[in-house]
Amino acid sequence: MEKNILVLVFIAIMLIGVFLYTDIFNSLYNNQIHPLITEIGNRMNKPTKHIEKQLIWTYLEEPETLDKDINIQLLNKNKNFPILFNFCLQIMNNKINKKYNAFHVVTPDNIKEYLPEFPIEMNAESRYPLKFRTDLVGAMLLSKYGGLFLSPATLVMKSMDEIMYKLKFNYDLITFGGSERVINSCNNKYNPGNYVISAKKDNPVITLYKDKMLDNLKKDNFINSTTGEDLLSNVLTDLKPNNHFHFDCTHTGNVDIRNNMIKTKQFYGYEPLEFKDKDNIIFITLPYDIILENIEYQWFNNLSEDQFFNSNIQLTKLVLDEARKIKK
Repeated sequence: MEKNILVLVFIAIMLIGVFLYTDIFNSLYNNQIHPLITEIGNRMNKPTKHIEKQLIWTYLEEPETLDKDINIQLLNKNKNFPILFNFCLQIMNNKINKKYNAFHVVTPDNIKEYLPEFPIEMNAESRYPLKFRTDLVGAMLLSKYGGLFLSPATLVMKSMDEIMYKLKFNYDLITFGGSERVINSCNNKYNPGNYVISAKKDNPVITLYKDKMLDNLKKDNFINSTTGEDLLSNVLTDLKPNNHFHFDCTHTGNVDIRNNMIKTKQFYGYEPLEFKDKDNIIFITLPYDIILENIEYQWFNNLSEDQFFNSNIQLTKLVLDEARKIKK
């Protein structure tokens, strides 16, 4: 009988111990262990930070004066473009850091996808000069989306990461080079070239620049190839934006060691070009409108690829040097 009582007491103690242990464990689990597991799980399941890519733009259309079909890889179709434009496009694509930037090639075929409100037809038969139309495309794209606009035939010489970093973290507007029509404009941020422009979305300078071009269209004012450049200079002079950075002509390949502007015809010559600081050049802003429209350069636009590289002019040497760096 006594043994039975001892057994019952032992069992009761065991049950109480198990109960107490379970209660303590549950309390410990609920208060400390479970929250820790939940926190670790949340960390592991937390989505990686989304990188919002900056936008880089260019525009291409078929000129009237060419007589051959060139396969433009990035456009996935045969188009009439000079070999120069084809290589500049491939070099642009190669130099863009795709981890942080998205590259868009705008053409008459797809312009309405980006700018459904674009007011004029974009083709070689337009009544408006190619330069003005391309300036308007660039201004409207930058005003609506922001980013970097590169004119066709911009020969990119190095990574554009510095530009894109400055745009993202330091400045709202970035301009480049100088106007060939304005003396000593290379260091004048109020008289830049407008073949390349970079700006954040809804930048006041770009928006007013765009509006002034549209106003010229609506009023049917006289428009020529320099209208866009003049309007940009006027807007910069009037607004004098604070958060504005300017890359001078040493970054755009437009000035020589004597601080003289390098003319277009020098790129088509055989004399070596003496850039002021070749290592400083981000890109060479070739005047695509002059190249396409000036009869002096028509022979060059119709060259085959072999003829292009065998021409031995300074421009083809520069293009070949960069084309060799294209990643296969």
